[in-house]
Amino acid sequence: MLLSGRKALITGAGGKLGGAIAERFAAEGCEVLLADVNVGNAEAAAERLRAQGAPAHAVPLDVTDEEAVRRTFAAIDRLDVLVNNAGVTRGGSVQDSTLQEWNGTIQVNLTSMFLCSKYALPLLKRSPAPAIVNMSSVNAIRTNPGLAAYSAAKSGILAFTEQLAIEGAAHRIRANCISPGRTMTEEEQAKRSGDPAFEIDRDCYPLGRLGVPADVANAALFLASDLSSFVNGVNLVVDGGMTLLATSGLVRPDLRQRWKTGVYKLETGE
Repeated sequence: MLLSGRKALITGAGGKLGGAIAERFAAEGCEVLLADVNVGNAEAAAERLRAQGAPAHAVPLDVTDEEAVRRTFAAIDRLDVLVNNAGVTRGGSVQDSTLQEWNGTIQVNLTSMFLCSKYALPLLKRSPAPAIVNMSSVNAIRTNPGLAAYSAAKSGILAFTEQLAIEGAAHRIRANCISPGRTMTEEEQAKRSGDPAFEIDRDCYPLGRLGVPADVANAALFLASDLSSFVNGVNLVVDGGMTLLATSGLVRPDLRQRWKTGVYKLETGE
């Protein structure tokens, strides 16, 4: 039981990734607080965990509202792990994005982590094994056209995590982040199988599949537990090797075929 006796708050816990993290933590003996702006989703997820005998509680929380964040953490008696998972994926080029759209995306994805970390730190300082896990994205490393604000926010999370790691070290608070690739449930992937657009997307991942929520949840468990007790300020990329590939490899079928088959010999004249 890697998290036995510990208490974690997970933002965005009503979604697939947040819910998977809460479930994984609970399976390892952790008391989980499932925070989400959508109270119904959070309560449903918490109820499923309680039905399995896990101590789980839904927490209504708008992570962009400083007063709501302050009240939420002030009402918690203790905290060992904070998972800053809440976020939104919104598209828009630099030229086409409005200032309102830019500010909204930055606020939900990046500013929320500042607010939750700020008010969680006094609690974490009292924990014998404190940890913060932030959710970034492969788009912090390899962006795509039309994701100006989203990629900027996710890149900012990498630097913010390093700042937390340095400032928290004096209090034994470790801070790390996860950058997942595209993640879908197995059921969603099965439904999309045969769709040409989906097949091309999947081919961009050297391991031959997209991620599933459990992949990210397992990474979060590692960073939250004593298994990573000497890991601080890192960005753990969970993408099956996708970001290792050159950009040309993402669009050239012949290059994708090489890493799928393991045949890398270049033909004469290529």
